[in-house]
Amino acid sequence: MKLKLIIGLLLTFIANSLSKPVKEGALTTELVSSKESIHPGETIDIALRIKPNDGWHTYWKSPGIVGVPTKIDWTLPEGFNVGEILWPQPQTVKMGPYDAYGYDKEVFLIVPLTSSGSLEPGKKLSVKARVSWMCCSKVCQPGFADLSLELPVSKKNQTIKSTEWSKSIIKSRSTFPLVNESWETSAVRNGDDIELTLKKIKGKNPTTPNNPYFFCEDGLIHSDKKQIIKIPSEESIILK
Repeated sequence: MKLKLIIGLLLTFIANSLSKPVKEGALTTELVSSKESIHPGETIDIALRIKPNDGWHTYWKSPGIVGVPTKIDWTLPEGFNVGEILWPQPQTVKMGPYDAYGYDKEVFLIVPLTSSGSLEPGKKLSVKARVSWMCCSKVCQPGFADLSLELPVSKKNQTIKSTEWSKSIIKSRSTFPLVNESWETSAVRNGDDIELTLKKIKGKNPTTPNNPYFFCEDGLIHSDKKQIIKIPSEESIILK
């Protein structure tokens, strides 16, 4: 009985997705999956887990006037495809005297992974990535790591369990911006300044945020300039 139990636990461990974290300077990186395995023709969330040491940060896709975004170069098994990085909501981080956009705590950069419909169940395939980043505190440490994630292929009718990272990946997804269906937006330029106004659409009743902040994806808004927020009523928000 003991022998059967040991063998069973060993087989369970082998069947699960496997990855190994890499510590480089002030940063730990790891490829993780939301699922323990993948069906043929299925799309699942995998993620680059990034955990900086206290006092350090990495950067968002559009960092602002300083910083370099994290980059992932993939090496995939035949028939696999990945989507673009899905970036969680950033925070304002400090690089010296400058404000930029990034992450000063553990973050999961989600990437949708799609497998080929012709995969043979029972195989274990390796997803590889070369990751490069800029990690900063009072000084900056550029770095890179070669990461891998092993994913078994399950039968189409087989139930797949979630991994220990599934809740963190779901939480990361919950920070993605929603399609705006409740606010009417307009922007006016006054010299070097831009005034952005949001007004509730008639018939809609969204919650008015207490401390709104505008993270600009295209770099047109200066990350180091203080944003002036006015909420003249429950119906409108003005950002300068």
